[in-house]
Formats: sequence, structure tokens, C-alpha cells
Amino acid sequence: MSSNINSTERKIIVESKRTSKISTSVIRKMFEIAEKAVKSGKSVINLSIGEPDFRTDSKILERAYEAMKKGYTQYTSNFGIQEIREAISELYKKKGFNVDPEMVMVTCGASEALLNISLAFIERGSEVIIPSPNFISYFTYAKLCEAKVKQIRTHDNNFKVKADEINEIMSKKVSTIFLNYPNNPTGAIADKRELISIAEIAQDYNAIVISDEIYDEIFYEVKPFSLVNFDNVIVVNGFSKSLAMTGWRIGYVIADKNLLDPILKVHQVNGVCAPAFAQKAVADTIFEGDYYKIVKAMVSEFKKRRDFMYKSLRNIGIDVIKPEGAFYMFPRVPIDCFKFVEYFSEKGVIFTPGTPFGEGNERYIRISYAASLEKIKAAMKILEDEYPRLL
Repeated sequence: MSSNINSTERKIIVESKRTSKISTSVIRKMFEIAEKAVKSGKSVINLSIGEPDFRTDSKILERAYEAMKKGYTQYTSNFGIQEIREAISELYKKKGFNVDPEMVMVTCGASEALLNISLAFIERGSEVIIPSPNFISYFTYAKLCEAKVKQIRTHDNNFKVKADEINEIMSKKVSTIFLNYPNNPTGAIADKRELISIAEIAQDYNAIVISDEIYDEIFYEVKPFSLVNFDNVIVVNGFSKSLAMTGWRIGYVIADKNLLDPILKVHQVNGVCAPAFAQKAVADTIFEGDYYKIVKAMVSEFKKRRDFMYKSLRNIGIDVIKPEGAFYMFPRVPIDCFKFVEYFSEKGVIFTPGTPFGEGNERYIRISYAASLEKIKAAMKILEDEYPRLL
């Protein structure tokens, strides 16, 4: 196709203002740094990615293959196949929550769900409350929707949000509150009474609570509480973490029908539907009784890694709070987090700097223990040897 415009006259195409305010994910950047190092022949231990290092269980693979052969290779309803909606409903009923299958919408991973909800409920110019530290993407969603972020620092309360602090900054301008427990990047689990109080406060101000519960099956001594049965709460979850299915993209939303309708308006033109064969494989895994067997085996291994890493960090003299869930630690380091991460990346260990997780995290790093115990031991040995040099 020819053009009459001289190359010297071409204008530079400028991205939209909403995306110009957003940077690419630091977590992705750390992943790329690790990959590049490996390709160049360097030995690298990557403790930066939030992804289980376990392979998807073979039974799930077999069920997916059988589903493909049966024709589960086309579009499904925007809400997902009926089997998986019923299976998710059963999971929550076993936990003591009343979740009707009609309250469930399956999405292309939890990330698509979060973006859909944000676009459906975060009004331009409104305020969005995000406790810090918290999952990086929440800040991105707020910026995309051109809202103002109001952060609450949780560092003095073992990274757990307090309802009183939420109440102090609540106003009619607040459209949404993001909650994430078990938390990424800290592994903290919020108290049940605090969560209930936050949902009630938000209700008083006609605000939506987005409760990201993607790590709800990965917990140790403390069991997480779900806000799933509050009318103004939208729960986001999925199977990426609990079943080691990050690449399968099976997430879901649970909400009252009047909240699902606005989300559907975005989902139908964004994700459309999650892969049919993957939906069927998950549904069959739940109904045939393998779901909790898979989860239990992974959590047992995560606990061993957590305990070893926590003890190692404390012995080195690093200030860290013991995680109650997920597979992350968020220790405080003696120098700027980016300098710390850069130093250890040169030594062959990849961490994630804390700053992108919100305000007050300049001296924190995120360490993922979703890596083999052998790799964790090697990384902790490097940390032990090199850490005194930074003091």
C-alpha cells in the first residue's frame, strides 16, 4: 500500500493518556532478566515469579484431552459451561457459603476478571482504596479507569488492613476498595471481623469491594475468610494457583446478579469465554474428588519451603514476618530495594523490588518460595554469604 506522505513529514503516533501513565510490570521485567541470563549460560535462581513450580496434574491433562475429543473446543456461554459453575458452587457450599451457580461467571484468568470489574465499576475521577503493600495490577486498573488511588499502609499491623483506617478515609467519592487475602506480596491473612467491617463500611457509602481471593486454598495455620456472601462484594478467584494452571486461564467472578450484569458487558467483548476444554477438566476434577488432593499436596510442600526460608532469613538477621498464606515473603532490607535486587541479580538470585507494590515499600523485596527446596537452599546460602557486605 503506497502513501503520499513523505517519511520526514510523518507524525509520531502517541499512545493514549490512560496507558502513558502505566509502566510495564516489574515482575515481568524480572522474569525477562532471569530468562536472558539463563540463555546467556549463567546460573540463575529465580525467586521473583508468582507461579507454582508444579506441573498441572496428569489427571487434569487427561480430562482436558478427553474434553477436546468430545467437542469442548468451541465458544461457551459468556458465563462458562454449567458444569464448572456448579462445581465452583459446590466448593463454596462445602466451606459454608451460599453460592448459587447463577452467581458465578467464568473468565480468562483472574486478571481478566479484575480488569472487567474495574471497567464496570471504577468511575473516572472517583477514588479507589488500595491497602499497601498489594498486588501491582490494582494500581494499574485504577489508572486505566482514570481514578485517584488512596493508599493505606499496613506495615505496622503485620500487613493486615484495619477497618478503622478504611473508615477514616471513606467518602462518597470512593467507588471501590481492593482487598487481597491471602496477600500478594506478603502472605498475610486478614482478620474475619476486620473484613466484615470493611464490607459493611463500603456498603454504607454505596461502594464496591473487590475481594481477590486467588490464594484462598494456599494457607497454613490460619484459614482465610471469604466475603462472598455480601451484596456489595465481588469475589475474584481461579485455578491458576490452587491447581498450578496458570497457562490455562481459568478464573471466575462470584457476585450478586445485579453486579454480574455490568461485568458481563465488558467480559463479552474482552475475554468472551475461557477455553471450553479447560473448564470441563476443572469441573471434572472437582466433582471426581481430586481437587483437594492436588491442593493439599502442593500446600504441604509450600509449607516446608516457607518454614525453611523464614528460619534462614531470620538467622541471617533479615526482618521478615512469617506468611500465613500464598507463597511469598516480604522482608525488609537495609538498602533501597532496587539496589538490593540489582546486587543479588549479579550474584545469580532474582528477587522482586518492593516499590511497585505500593507506598512505603522502598526497603522491602518480595521473595517467592514457589521454587524447589534445593533452589531455595542455594539462594539462601548466597544471601547469607553476601548480605553482610550490604550492611
